[in-house]
Amino acid sequence: MRVTFHGVRGSISASGTDFSDYGGHTICTEIMTDAAQIIIDAGSGFQNVALADDRPVVILLSHFHHDHIQGLGFNPSLFAGPSDVLISSALCSHDATHDHLQRYYSGRYFPIELLSEISRLRVVSFAEVQSIFARDLTLETYGLNHPGGSAAYGVATTNAKLCCLLDNEYEASQLESLCGLTDDADLTIWDGMFTANELPQFKGWGHSSMEQGVAFMENSKCRRLAIAHHAPHRTDAQLNAIQKTLGDPATFIAKANHTEILTRG
Repeated sequence: MRVTFHGVRGSISASGTDFSDYGGHTICTEIMTDAAQIIIDAGSGFQNVALADDRPVVILLSHFHHDHIQGLGFNPSLFAGPSDVLISSALCSHDATHDHLQRYYSGRYFPIELLSEISRLRVVSFAEVQSIFARDLTLETYGLNHPGGSAAYGVATTNAKLCCLLDNEYEASQLESLCGLTDDADLTIWDGMFTANELPQFKGWGHSSMEQGVAFMENSKCRRLAIAHHAPHRTDAQLNAIQKTLGDPATFIAKANHTEILTRG
């Protein structure tokens, strides 16, 4: 399993030399397996994903906030290709997913009617995605604590597992369920929008702290943890300084264009 971070920023893109190392694009994570190319979220980083033409492509949306779908209409390879691109969300039904995207990418807010113009885009239910790939992949989900809701995802092959826990305002009551989802995960992506000092003033905003991620690692059985969904104002220098304070070599601050190879044995 090959995991590439194409966007690790939350809320809105950041630009300038202060953000060049960790990147300014909003959330998009590519998971390449033998069975499929799976893309979790389509923030502005999605424009840089090279869509596969030798295996099925699936886009899984955690939810429909701007920073998780704003890149969908800007990937050139989405407009041409021989096979369908499946798009789904475990957060809601097939019909609701279609309606949310249709509204966002309609003529009122976007130059073209995206779902109508791109015939290879096919909206399906998450249950259908699970069924299609049942022989090769284990796809799991869990409802997260975020305004309007958000879906966590677990993607597992026979020799690797990744979990994505964006966007989530972590609460102690989630510990057992999230530990169950991330059990034996080779990599878990954690929402680290805030620091512990910042978190109290943003209660109810639907995000966690980096320090909560470190504490979660101490209680979970996941092997490594990547902190993502960086605040748009968080500079490279600040993130580098935070990395030095984390104190756990298995926990790292995710960078755009960085790839992790997950395998066992």
